[in-house]
Amino acid sequence: MISSLFAACTNGNTEGTVNTEGTVTPSGGNDPTAEPPAPENAEITFSTIFSDEEFEANVGSYVKKKFPTYTIHHFSNRGLSLEQLVAAQTKFDIYFTRAGGFLNAYEPMKLTFDMAELAKKHGVDLASFAPGFIESATFDNQLYGLPIFNDSLVLYYNRDLFDKFGIPYPNDGMTWEETFALAHQFDRNENGTQYMGLWMSPKHYFRMNSLSQGFIDPETNKVTVDNDNWKRILNLFTELSRNPGVQTMAKGNFPSHDHFRGAAGVAAMYVFLTEWIAVSQDQLPLNWDMVSMPVFNDLPDNGTQPYANYAGITSISENKDPAMQILKYLTSEEFQMEVSKKGKISPLKSQQVKDLAFENHPDQDKNFDAVYVNGNAPMRQLHPLEDHIVDLMNDKVTELVTGQKDVNTILREVQELGQQTVDQEMEKLK
Repeated sequence: MISSLFAACTNGNTEGTVNTEGTVTPSGGNDPTAEPPAPENAEITFSTIFSDEEFEANVGSYVKKKFPTYTIHHFSNRGLSLEQLVAAQTKFDIYFTRAGGFLNAYEPMKLTFDMAELAKKHGVDLASFAPGFIESATFDNQLYGLPIFNDSLVLYYNRDLFDKFGIPYPNDGMTWEETFALAHQFDRNENGTQYMGLWMSPKHYFRMNSLSQGFIDPETNKVTVDNDNWKRILNLFTELSRNPGVQTMAKGNFPSHDHFRGAAGVAAMYVFLTEWIAVSQDQLPLNWDMVSMPVFNDLPDNGTQPYANYAGITSISENKDPAMQILKYLTSEEFQMEVSKKGKISPLKSQQVKDLAFENHPDQDKNFDAVYVNGNAPMRQLHPLEDHIVDLMNDKVTELVTGQKDVNTILREVQELGQQTVDQEMEKLK
């Protein structure tokens, strides 16, 4: 297992599967526009992290309408391990995961399946996706999944706090330096309430960082965080920690989205996933808005790396053809336009899909254009053990923010402790 697992870490496309333009090019002359006739009946089981209600609202109801003769089942794998599912001989045809999940979870259990030939057979247009998405799901020249929904990071802000202190709202296209300067205008304590200008989710930014930095070299299995680019990333949190509100909260209840959302929120700005938009009433202040994710001044077009929900067909599926027909539909403009209206972010390049974005969202006064201001940063090289490094680095943020250790010390410790963990995990796989 170990050789095949780590060989799959290399994101790359060569002759015979998926090329750099995103089109499938296996041997043979199949017409990519020709689609085999659909079977009259099929039984397809989905396994996703969504609840049954979420799945039905965003996927299931559309699939059932499009394929009325298919029987669609779904179970939520939230709280379940793949080991449990495999041990119970649970059969499922389609699963949803982030790009890292292919290597971290599904490949070790031998559930991944190279879909390149099947995508070709059913005329799936891989060139329809924005740059980075197909590459992120291609390992050792094998296509493990197709992107269905995307998430990126945006800068949310609380209009009420800006209005309270007479501070101008943020704008699309701001640099980190401009954003920090704006945040420092909230360095204030009024009537015993300590305000905070800006915070962001460390784990999400580490995984999606704009500099495309990975955690472990897939060729050597060496941790790769003790370098200038990671220093630049962590220095963002050093700058964030200069806010008295962050300092105060870091000593107690560490800064999180709880300090931003709701009527009692004390954080003026928060960087988080676009998934919040679809559930804004629950997660965001009543008077919220958003702008594009801040950028480094020398990389003005670099947003974050793709963070899509991918759908893959399992190796154990006995219904791969109808499963691929469903995936072709889920990645079509027809489906993407419908869910885009609700607030789902599409991985397609289609301007028509983007033009319909958020059309049916209840908050029509929001700056939804912010979602598409930044381009995708190139995808980092993935590694099946990288979550260990992400967790370690996330834990170290507290020491950085509270001034216990500087960036150089943090990175050196993550490099050393992380390598020990990777070496131990590698031994277990032998």
